[in-house]
Amino acid sequence: MKPFNFSYVSRTMALGILALATGSFAHAQSHYALIKTIDLPGKGGHGDWVTFDQPTNTVWIGQAPAHNVVVLDAEKLAVKATIPGVKEATGIDLDDAYAYVSDAKSNTMVVIDKRTFEKVATVDSGGESPDGISVDRRTGKILLANDDSNNEVMFDGKPPFTKISAIELKPRPAKHGPDVGLYVRELDRLYQPVDNMIDVIDPNTNQIESVWDLGVKTDAKPMAYDSKTKHLVIGTRDKKMLIVDPTMGKVIATIPFEGGDIDETAIDVGARRAFMGDKSGNVEVVDLDANTVIDHLMTEKGVHTLTVDPKTHRIFVYLNVSNKVAVFEPT
Repeated sequence: MKPFNFSYVSRTMALGILALATGSFAHAQSHYALIKTIDLPGKGGHGDWVTFDQPTNTVWIGQAPAHNVVVLDAEKLAVKATIPGVKEATGIDLDDAYAYVSDAKSNTMVVIDKRTFEKVATVDSGGESPDGISVDRRTGKILLANDDSNNEVMFDGKPPFTKISAIELKPRPAKHGPDVGLYVRELDRLYQPVDNMIDVIDPNTNQIESVWDLGVKTDAKPMAYDSKTKHLVIGTRDKKMLIVDPTMGKVIATIPFEGGDIDETAIDVGARRAFMGDKSGNVEVVDLDANTVIDHLMTEKGVHTLTVDPKTHRIFVYLNVSNKVAVFEPT
């Protein structure tokens, strides 16, 4: 038997460890770079919803701690306007003329002219603790969910923004109530998360068409629509993201992630990426073709809302605690 070659083994092990370390380092390199941090007016705390408006190239932020709605210029990466007097902005959606903001503290829907940034109306929300708000892109109706009342209220999208109807959401009674829903123009349906279920609402009849049980144990959270695959991308507090066929309510894929405390999900259909606002301090980046987490954007604890500019592929992450917006772009 040959004598044992400790030198050879040591060299081999060292090379193996180096290769593993190099591979891990390469894998750890992010596909996104932080290009700017925008300071916001007011103060930090538990902020809320963020949305991108493509026609005006602006980012709208519910800056609840300072009772503002803040608007950013997405090209100049600077604050463009501050709209005061919104006590707790929890949801924002826009049409061609207006921004519609749910104000949870005052139980109202605030309507803002999105070019002058003036408040043009304040309307009773038709319930308590309004949260999600969506524009029906076909009829122009506004669809608003009230958390504590567990209802969905429909408003006319033209002045004076009259209440049209209201429906009770399911399950009833709800443990937490509805979160931010998603209206999909292509499907002409509102997908409204309520606790661990999804209510599918036909805005033409103002009725719940079906209620999905997707096997979520905790809470279903706000979602996005992948117009390429025609699938819904739904965040959950089960530490998994669901890819769902919206015509049947069928789970196509499950994507596990580590953080768990997810809120807003943003999607970049062209880049085939989804981004999860996770309070752990990491924004998970999902490859929508591979259905897996491929990257993490280091932010700060408590971050839970964000949006994407689909033209530049920049991600705007609301650092609500430190009162800033971190802007990332692909490298």
